[in-house]
Amino acid sequence: MYAGVLFDFDGTLVDTSELVVKSFQHTLGPYLGRVVAPEEVYPYFGITLKEGLAAFVPDHLEEMLPEYRRFSAAHFDDLVRPCPGVREGLERLQQAGIKLGVVTSRVRDTTLYGLELCGLASFFPVIVTAEDVTSHKPEPEPVRRGLELLGLAEEAAAMIGDSPHDILAARAAGVTSVAAGWSKVPPKRILAAAPEIVVATMAEFVDLCLDGNGRKGQA
Repeated sequence: MYAGVLFDFDGTLVDTSELVVKSFQHTLGPYLGRVVAPEEVYPYFGITLKEGLAAFVPDHLEEMLPEYRRFSAAHFDDLVRPCPGVREGLERLQQAGIKLGVVTSRVRDTTLYGLELCGLASFFPVIVTAEDVTSHKPEPEPVRRGLELLGLAEEAAAMIGDSPHDILAARAAGVTSVAAGWSKVPPKRILAAAPEIVVATMAEFVDLCLDGNGRKGQA
């Protein structure tokens, strides 16, 4: 049984995929002259907003960032919801005495708001956001910061996320890397990052944490 678990936020705890895609489409449309397809946006899940927008339009970040955030804030409550089974799973982990933290490339204010909106804030005494580190996933610094704040050694923890960046950061930090199979990111992209374990549901992940029976390297 793991002593602690670090969770990615977007797409792992909270389903923000529709919000993120629509915010990208709204923000990029005037610059690209077209509507980007969801499949074009999915590869940028798990990295900072600046990096994601710059991948499409590198020269207008100062204009795009506030417009993205304005649109996202206006539609956040309508488009964001907990991922299936997350609350029930967190309750089981908490009852078992497992330490829980969030490691995200999202900024702190929207991370906290999303956790509150979905009724998940009380589970997480530790939240590492984009403002708390100098390098971001897939670098290991955010994961190591989460371990430090939870008081855990890397061998005692797992990190679960829904993008290759989460897996690479977990591996680089020396924690068990777990891929969330409910991701909108194409499975082949996540598997290319070589997660140690893949789970299909939150319930399966909780069972893994509590009894150690995971499916190594399976989609």
